[in-house]
Amino acid sequence: MAVKYGMLINLSKCCGCGACALACKTENNTEHQTGGTTHNWADYLTFTTGTFAGGDVAFETRPVLCNHCSDPGCLPACPVSAIFKTATGITMIDEALCTGCQLCQDGCPYSSRDINEVGNEKQYSVIHYNPVTPAPQSFWAGTAAVITGGTSTPADEVLTATVTPPYKNAYTHPKYSAVRAANKVEKCYFCDHRLQNGLQPYCVVSCPAGARVFGDLNDPSSYISTLLASTVYKRLKNSSGQWLVPPQVGTEPNVYYAGSYNPPVPTTIKEVEDLAILQLSLYPNPSSDIVNIEFDLENSTSVTITIYDIMGREVRKVKKDEHTASGKQKVEINVSDLNAGTYICTVITDENIKSANFVVNK
Repeated sequence: MAVKYGMLINLSKCCGCGACALACKTENNTEHQTGGTTHNWADYLTFTTGTFAGGDVAFETRPVLCNHCSDPGCLPACPVSAIFKTATGITMIDEALCTGCQLCQDGCPYSSRDINEVGNEKQYSVIHYNPVTPAPQSFWAGTAAVITGGTSTPADEVLTATVTPPYKNAYTHPKYSAVRAANKVEKCYFCDHRLQNGLQPYCVVSCPAGARVFGDLNDPSSYISTLLASTVYKRLKNSSGQWLVPPQVGTEPNVYYAGSYNPPVPTTIKEVEDLAILQLSLYPNPSSDIVNIEFDLENSTSVTITIYDIMGREVRKVKKDEHTASGKQKVEINVSDLNAGTYICTVITDENIKSANFVVNK
């Protein structure tokens, strides 16, 4: 059976830190907010309910991204067939064919041309448009210091880095560019350029709480499939934050949500009830030579430990599917050969995904 990619976000694990959004902007070189477009391929909804005086105030962050729907509304709306479904279920835009008409935004229930429009209840848009004016990445042409007397100018940063944007992640993909052109639409592609190199989407890798699970929905033995089979889940109906209510299927989104950002005690999510939360500790941090990776396993399991740089590129596979007995684990790695900077360590077991950052100094 063909691969069909999807994602499950456990809201009980999400802490609203925004690491997914920052990671995505770094990975995909997305624009700063312009007009009514956030240009955040990984975005989030926020809700506040109750009052302090009433003692029931509550806040919720809900991560959002393209849902890669099985019946996407954007696809038939495109008059030039620039939008299509890949063999792996990803909703893809062929940048070269896109004419910038924005009709896809009208057809997508998770998108809007202008989220700031009066009467628009949408906080975000899945599909983003790069206008001709101002030109994409025009912020970096600025000649005024961001903080007068305290920082350099954006143009100075570009001059030093010799690329725009200065933090550009220069990847290649046959259908979309690392930095998209003017009069084109863009969105999340589940980091297909990473998938083709055997890597997970960068938002998944970068989540410090391991709240995101990505995999093949058509494989009943995949981690995401086993979780969905044993967990009560929801799917978004639109970008106002409403949920699909069965038997509603909408556009058949393939991003699922489980748990609650403010769960009751005890939580009813099977994944959290039945599986031990993987506690991950890295020390000393920062370090110039040795980093200890420490974690506890409630049950024996296979363990994969991977180190990524801050751009999400794999720099070292410490363990790969290595059977490990239950109990306290300590793995020592030598980082003296790594360049100074921030790195991400992920530990994947049969039951959990956990990540943490560490810093290498010289």
